[in-house]
Amino acid sequence: MRIVTLIIALGLLGVTPNFSYASPRASIVATVNGDMISSNYLEKNCNIAALAQKIDIKKMKPSELESFRQSILNDLIKETILIQEAKSQGLKVSDNEITNEIEATIKSSGVTKEKFFAELAKKGYTENLYREKIKKSILTQSLINRNVLRKIIVTNDEILDYYLSHGGKILGKANVALIVYKDSSDMDKYAMELIEDTDDFIKVAKKISVGPYANEGGVFGEMMISDLAPAIQGAIASLNKGEVSKVFDLDGQYAQVKVLDKANSSENLAEVMDPKLLQRIQEGLRMQKAGSKVEQYIKSLEKKAVVNIR
Repeated sequence: MRIVTLIIALGLLGVTPNFSYASPRASIVATVNGDMISSNYLEKNCNIAALAQKIDIKKMKPSELESFRQSILNDLIKETILIQEAKSQGLKVSDNEITNEIEATIKSSGVTKEKFFAELAKKGYTENLYREKIKKSILTQSLINRNVLRKIIVTNDEILDYYLSHGGKILGKANVALIVYKDSSDMDKYAMELIEDTDDFIKVAKKISVGPYANEGGVFGEMMISDLAPAIQGAIASLNKGEVSKVFDLDGQYAQVKVLDKANSSENLAEVMDPKLLQRIQEGLRMQKAGSKVEQYIKSLEKKAVVNIR
């Protein structure tokens, strides 16, 4: 799975200190739980960030340069805290994982490996430094996945709503009966009763429905599920033959549907939609929910860290 670099999404650099860069003559600009960030390493990251943002450091006023350097230092401190926490939880990254991620990135870029690294060099990255960046990104992502994302629940209903509202089609065929309620009083009278005792659904539909095929008990006949209205698709997605849906909104009216026959069972959504697309939607919705929780998690780690800026 490709990395979703949450730290970059939060506005951070995605490059963390490699303490081997510090030399005896390099001054130390900060320590994070005892680990040092050297002035040499800070300046290197400032240069990389300036290139990425198309900023000419030489043209900056002293106050602007100081603010820029402080921002980069803050980013490095945050990432150092995250990497330390990842290691303390026993998270590791193999060389194969790093290589696979880089190869996937190069493939998606559509250029050769040589050109890819030539472009990185223009931004201040050596191949080794880039590998270190990817390693830190994977560690950070693993930490966020374990402590934040896995705790965020995305329901089947949320996935289906997104899928159908963006033009998705549920696979298979079905025959359904539909009741469209004239008003809320009819809904209050029949809705729960029909879920518990489904046998009378068609009879009730003939009696009260104001929807299509009401005279035939709301029965549509066998058809492709993808040809049903998105709201009906969503309502029957988790139902098996003989079951009745909860009340749902159909073009501003209360409605219920009964599955008379169905070519598949879809409590497992992978049976009614592309499994790879299902995973991408689930991850995307989880990420949408994650933003504030990720920030809160990072702040909780910062509060426990001992940081000394010199």
